[in-house]
Amino acid sequence: MIRKLWFKIQLYRREIFLGLFLIPALIPMVVFQLYPALKAVWFSMTNIAIMGPHAVNWSFIGLKNFKSLPGDPYFPHSAKLTGYYCAASLVLRFILGFIAALFVTSSRSKWRIGLTLLFLIPYIIPGSIKPVLYLSLIDVHSGLYNRVLRALHLPPQSWTYERLTESLISLNVWAGYAFAMIILISALLSIPKEYYEIADIYGASRWTKFFRITLPLIKFPIILCLIMIFKEDIDDFTYAYVLGGGGGGDQPINFKTDILAVYAYYKAFQYGELGIGCAIGLIVGIIVFILTLAQLRMGGV
Repeated sequence: MIRKLWFKIQLYRREIFLGLFLIPALIPMVVFQLYPALKAVWFSMTNIAIMGPHAVNWSFIGLKNFKSLPGDPYFPHSAKLTGYYCAASLVLRFILGFIAALFVTSSRSKWRIGLTLLFLIPYIIPGSIKPVLYLSLIDVHSGLYNRVLRALHLPPQSWTYERLTESLISLNVWAGYAFAMIILISALLSIPKEYYEIADIYGASRWTKFFRITLPLIKFPIILCLIMIFKEDIDDFTYAYVLGGGGGGDQPINFKTDILAVYAYYKAFQYGELGIGCAIGLIVGIIVFILTLAQLRMGGV
């Protein structure tokens, strides 16, 4: 047994030696990602709380936290709002990113770099600054959006109150469409030009080349792009929290930004129900996992 183990070590000594260099990177991942994730799964099955008697004397309660969520007066609304937010953001981010990618790749080479950098500006702004900048655009009195509406002789909108959900979606689209653009630019540039040259010889139209050559050849990057956009949006927190004011579910205005990630935060840290907050977070993780497998299966990846 020892000889066999020593023989395998000698056989794979190069791989083992190279693997040792991964340890410095694995330690922070285990400490700051894997351990907290496993701890959150455990807390989701307990009645632990931030304050009160259950902050010290908490116990294992199984799936009671999950069973109590349908009776929560705010959880169904938060789940519907998350679905609407993710669906609208997914469609708009992908379409806008696809259009930007087509525009960049079809432009002349001397303009390609400049256009790419211009489209990347919203994406490279730090995440916590984006909603602050966006609030200046949607201000009711002096924001750019209402100034444009007034110039077109249209009534101004209350973007920070009545249209707060739409403002959250538009913020996410503005800040994140470049992610889809980057993936799709790489996919479009990887298509051999010979396909288009042969199509031109046979007199194929622009739409024919798009639907018969471009789309089939970038099918897998499109699926990957959709999956990654959805995974970004379903656990989004910063935009919704900052745009909603961070006041909690007891303020009616925040009902329009209380997606599941924000609602889990309120449950865990504002209301002190850490176990229920972890349960909501675990539900989000399960949804992401299931939909990712479904999309991979449907896309034939």
